[in-house]
Amino acid sequence: MNISEPAFGEWRRSEPRIPIDLGSTPFLGSRENGQPSFAYLLRDVSASGVGLIVPPQPGMVALEVGELVNFHLPFQLNKKFYNQGVIRWQENVPRGQMCGARLEKRVPLRYPIYVAFETGEIRFVTEEFGIESLEDLTLRILEDAYYFKRGVAIYLEHLLPYFERHSLQRRAKGLPTDENVVPRVRAQIAQHIQTIANLRALNRTTKQVFPNSADLETLRSAVDFEPSLTELSERFDAKTIRPYLRSVQLLKHQLFSNFNTLVLVHQHRNQGTG
Repeated sequence: MNISEPAFGEWRRSEPRIPIDLGSTPFLGSRENGQPSFAYLLRDVSASGVGLIVPPQPGMVALEVGELVNFHLPFQLNKKFYNQGVIRWQENVPRGQMCGARLEKRVPLRYPIYVAFETGEIRFVTEEFGIESLEDLTLRILEDAYYFKRGVAIYLEHLLPYFERHSLQRRAKGLPTDENVVPRVRAQIAQHIQTIANLRALNRTTKQVFPNSADLETLRSAVDFEPSLTELSERFDAKTIRPYLRSVQLLKHQLFSNFNTLVLVHQHRNQGTG
């Protein structure tokens, strides 16, 4: 669904918009309609919403007007924090898809860093959190990401008896089995856990500024495991594993927030304010 050009222009003029530049590392967002997650860049902020660019992504269905998305990123507006929005308009542009979203759903601030609407800047605060530096914050985020990822592995282990029974039943009926799927997914998750553990160790020992762009791309590869979830839900009885997959989905959203927060840390340093 596309907004007509006059209406689109009128909406853009209806309130002041503050351009925002948070670098070239995309954030990770999720969609409430069940479509795969997406990467996005922030473009501007206004009194009631955000503008974003969604770069082209293979197989992605475009965001639609009226769709609810989770930015997994805290925006401060009138001393309150929001992380979700409803798409108000969208337009195809050479860089991908340009959208505007109205912010909804207040949330508590999990980490002491956020995007301020008054200026479009990243703010880092230490009050009430007991985190006194960006280095301490980075360590906290990586610790959380490590345990969230281990939580994903634990949920998968709970499903192993079901996966084994499923394969035995198919083998007894002379049907092809899915014996290779689960070991492959387990190996991928174990590799992701090790990747995050390596980043934790690097963060403790490096004398360089952490994270840099390469560190963020490494972390992105470790938190994005949607293809594995899709494969499991398609290969096995969705009704049986759905409660576990919902729990894993919540952990995935926490990991997206961890990644996006580290992107804020990275950009805050680049602004020369931390």
